[in-house]
Amino acid sequence: MNRGLVFNLISNVAFFVAGYAIHYFLGGFASPADYGVVGTIITVLDFEYLFVSNGARQSLARSIASRHYDGRQVIVRTLMVQFAVVALFFLIDFAGAPLFGVMLGDDALARYFRYAAFLVPANGLYVVMLGINDGLQRFGRSAFLATFYPMIKLGTIPLIILVFPDDPVIGLEVGYCSAMIVTIAVGLAMLVPVWRMLPAGEGRDFTWRAAAHGTLSFSLFFIMASLVLSADTLVVKAELPSQMAGYYTGAMNFGKTTYYLLQAFAVIILPVVSRLIAQGERDAAIGKARELLLLAFALILPMTVTISATSATLLSAFYSPQYTIAASALSFLALSSFFMGVTVMLNMLLNAERDARFSDWLSLISLIVVVTAFILSARWGGITAIAATSMTCTFLLMTISFAEVRLRLGDVMSRRTWTAIGCNAALWAVAYGVGRLMPTNNFLMLMCLYALMYAAYLAVIARAGVIDIRMIRTLVTNRKE
Repeated sequence: MNRGLVFNLISNVAFFVAGYAIHYFLGGFASPADYGVVGTIITVLDFEYLFVSNGARQSLARSIASRHYDGRQVIVRTLMVQFAVVALFFLIDFAGAPLFGVMLGDDALARYFRYAAFLVPANGLYVVMLGINDGLQRFGRSAFLATFYPMIKLGTIPLIILVFPDDPVIGLEVGYCSAMIVTIAVGLAMLVPVWRMLPAGEGRDFTWRAAAHGTLSFSLFFIMASLVLSADTLVVKAELPSQMAGYYTGAMNFGKTTYYLLQAFAVIILPVVSRLIAQGERDAAIGKARELLLLAFALILPMTVTISATSATLLSAFYSPQYTIAASALSFLALSSFFMGVTVMLNMLLNAERDARFSDWLSLISLIVVVTAFILSARWGGITAIAATSMTCTFLLMTISFAEVRLRLGDVMSRRTWTAIGCNAALWAVAYGVGRLMPTNNFLMLMCLYALMYAAYLAVIARAGVIDIRMIRTLVTNRKE
C-alpha cells in the first residue's frame, strides 16, 4: 500500500509536469488563435471527463476489493455502464460538432471537435483499467499506467513539429489519442497474467442497478468536488473585472496543488478499507484510515501552509509583483484545496461500506449552497472574499464528513495526527515570518527555501514522535502494494 501511495503521488506530479510542458510549448509555437482553440477543446473535454474518469474507476475498485461479487461480472457490467456514458458524450462531440462551432462563433471548430470525440472513449477504457488494478490492490501498476501516459504524451511535441506544423490543434489531438491507445495496449497486456486473481465472489449478483448507481454516484461526488474548486473562477470572470480574473487564475494554479496530491490517498483508501470491512476487520480498516490521514496531515499539509503563508512571495516570484494583489486569495485557496482533498478521502472511506447516500446528499446540497455563496461574496466583496468563502465552505464539508465518519466507523484522528496539525500551525507562522524577512523574486531560490523549511519541519515532527525516519523510508522501499 505504501509503495503504491508513493507511485500515485509521482504519477500525479508527472501528469501536471507533462501538461505544463506541452502548454508551454504550444504557447510559443502555435498562433494565439490556434492556442485558443486548444483551450476551448480542453475545457469541454475536462467537463466531460468529470463524468467519465472517476465514477467507473472508484466503483470497480470498491466492488472488486470487497470480493463479494464475481470480478468478471463486475467488470463487464461496469464497463457497459461506462460505455453508455461514453457513447453519449461521443455523440455530443461528433454529431454535435457543428453546433459547437455555431455557439462559439467559429465554424472551424466543428472539425476539431470531431477528432476530439475519439478521446472520450479512449479515456473511458483507460480509467476502467486503473479501477481494475486498484480493486486488486495493484496500486503500483495503476500508478505506472498513470505515469506512463503523461510521459508518452510528451511525444505530442515532436509530432506537432515534424508532422503537423501547420495544424498544431490536430497534432495535439492525434498525439493525445495515440498516447492513450498505446497506454491502453500496455495496460491490457499487464492485466492478462492477473486475470485469475479476480475474485470468484460469494454467490451474490452484481446487478445492473448496482453497476449504474455505483458509477453515477461516484461521478456525482467528484463533479461536486471539482465544481466547488472551480466554480469560484467562473464567478470571478462573470462578476469582476477581467484583470481580477487573471490574478485569481494565477492564485488558483498554485492553490489546487495539494488537492491533486491528495487524490493519490483517495485512490488508495477506498479499495483497502473496502476489503478490510468486507472481511469483518473493522478495527484494521479504521487503523489503515488513521495511517493514511496521518500521512496526509503530516506530509501534504505542510506544503499547503507554506504556500498559504508565503503567497505574496510565491506569486511575485513566479509571475510578477503585480500578482501580489491575489496574495490573500491564494492564502485561503491553498487551505481550501487541502480541506476538499481531505473531504474526498473521508467520503471514499464512507463509500467503502457501499452506502453512498451521505455523499450523494452532500454533493447535491453543496453544489447549490456553495455556488450561491460564491456569487454573493463576489458582489459584496472581491477575489479575497470569494477565496475566503471557498475555504469556509470546504472546511465545513470536511468537518461534516469527519462527523459522519466518526458516527458510522469511529475516530480516525489519532493523537499523532493532532500533533501534526499543531506543528503545521507553527510552520505557517515560521514561513510567514521567513517570507516577510527574506522576500525574493527568484523562483528557484524560493523553491530552495521551501525545501529547507520542509526538511526542518520533517526533523521537528520526527523529534516530536509524529513520524520517524523508518516510517518515511518504508513509504519508499516497502515492496507491498
